[in-house]
Amino acid sequence: MKKATICVIIPAYNESANLAILIPRIVHIIPNAAILVVDDSSNQEQTKTKQVCGRWGLVRCISRGKKQGRGSAVLSGMRYALEHIPCSMLLEMDADLAHDPEEILRLCAPIGHADMVVGSRYTKGSKIKKWTVSRIIQSKLINFFLSYWLGIHLTDYTNGFRAYSQRACAYLTRIHLRETGFILLSEMAYRLHQHGFRIQEVPVSFTDRTYGKSNANAMELWRSLIGVIRLRLTKNSLV
Repeated sequence: MKKATICVIIPAYNESANLAILIPRIVHIIPNAAILVVDDSSNQEQTKTKQVCGRWGLVRCISRGKKQGRGSAVLSGMRYALEHIPCSMLLEMDADLAHDPEEILRLCAPIGHADMVVGSRYTKGSKIKKWTVSRIIQSKLINFFLSYWLGIHLTDYTNGFRAYSQRACAYLTRIHLRETGFILLSEMAYRLHQHGFRIQEVPVSFTDRTYGKSNANAMELWRSLIGVIRLRLTKNSLV
């Protein structure tokens, strides 16, 4: 496979309609990007996702057959990309059109000086569209707690729009990470910070989904908060 500058990892669960919009946008902006969809859908929806991905030469699809968590999907994508897709850096983004492909290159630009670049919704120059005030307040409170508890100077721990160096991905796929859902975003940042990797934020825009249904719910949020409390209470170990 010809070397791509960027491998874009997209975790997906029942997102074929959104992927049909998102993938052409990415291809238009970065024609040589490798795109890896990690699909946890089952049966008919899985077939639809494969059909969408099959329209594009540099798009690959990993079908896992059941929902195993967003974070788990990203790590599966990283492992596959490191082994099968020659690229300079890796990026994760949501399938639900919340993240703007126009911002991918700006998000990736600091890689080399930084090992992980977080697209922040809460730093100067960022924008949030279609969220209610109460939802923004809830998200900010969660991120304030995460910053206090984990001790990293980040404004946004929970946005899954991030770029990584190959070195950072190799480390994350080698160690034991406890979480599988979206709180794995916080665990990954914490583990990288613990081991001296450089983390940077850039402002991005964020748009609430237009099509489909969010996979996050109150129970996952509660489990996630418990999970992040565990992070500082347990030691990390190599697999």
